[in-house]
Amino acid sequence: MEPDDKREPAPIPVTVVMRSYNDAPLLPRTLSALDAQRGVEVRLAVFESASSDGSPEIFEAHGYARMTSLKPGEYRSSKVLNLGVREADTEVVCFLNSDAVLEGDGVLRALAERLLAKGDTAGVFARQVVRADAGFLTRLEYEQAFDRRAELGRAARWMTLVCSAVRRSVWEQVPFDERLTFAEDAVWSEAVMALGYETVYVADAAAEHSHEYTPAQRYRRAYGDAAALAALPDAGEPPRGVLAGFWIPWLKRSIKTALRCSAKGKPWMAPVAAAHLRQQLRGEWHGARAGWDHFHGAGGGAGEQPVFRG
Repeated sequence: MEPDDKREPAPIPVTVVMRSYNDAPLLPRTLSALDAQRGVEVRLAVFESASSDGSPEIFEAHGYARMTSLKPGEYRSSKVLNLGVREADTEVVCFLNSDAVLEGDGVLRALAERLLAKGDTAGVFARQVVRADAGFLTRLEYEQAFDRRAELGRAARWMTLVCSAVRRSVWEQVPFDERLTFAEDAVWSEAVMALGYETVYVADAAAEHSHEYTPAQRYRRAYGDAAALAALPDAGEPPRGVLAGFWIPWLKRSIKTALRCSAKGKPWMAPVAAAHLRQQLRGEWHGARAGWDHFHGAGGGAGEQPVFRG
């Protein structure tokens, strides 16, 4: 018999909630990396959103504990997340996007251990690393979002659910806000922190995940996130004037980004970055106003939040 100190630790049971939509090119890598995880007992729950690229067949060939097939137009992120946690039979519930490839065989174990180490930890989330073909601006954004996360201020504590884990017992107190179609992870983070819990960024656990957004996609994403963040109880009313609401923030961000481009040896990318930021800041400003009017106006956010399209 081997000495006790050489035994493998008991595996931690985890439910992995995976949301899938047309990620067939990456899905085999995602599932292979999931299969390679050590120190966890994985129960895979798939929520398939009517993919047309063969993703359902890939899951069928791979296997899963449970699959829920959603009809076209039926997907709403916060509702699917709640359903995934509600049906889980483990305290640790992991979220992993179908296009997020775990880096190494100990990612889920690291997240689970960090989550369970302290009773006041409600959720943990991993670092995201860009794909090999990611562009310069995407690399710049992800460096800010993860490698320099402390500079984000309040937002540094907000969960990002791409590769993450939550305590089911905390979720029972604070489910995801089903009015939201964007930023439900940030709003949930604020809600659990208001109850005295914490969310933890686990930098040594990572998953490959990045997207290249078109200007229109960047606008819509920024619009939706800003509109949803208006649901926070302490959200302030955004400026209504274009100078304070858009031009000044855009100028400040553009100058800061230009300095970072120069520091990276690519000053010629500054005008390109400024153009991308223009769409993003327009989306943030327009979305913040729409969200404020919805959640804090005469209706007070009654009923479900519409999908903010901009």
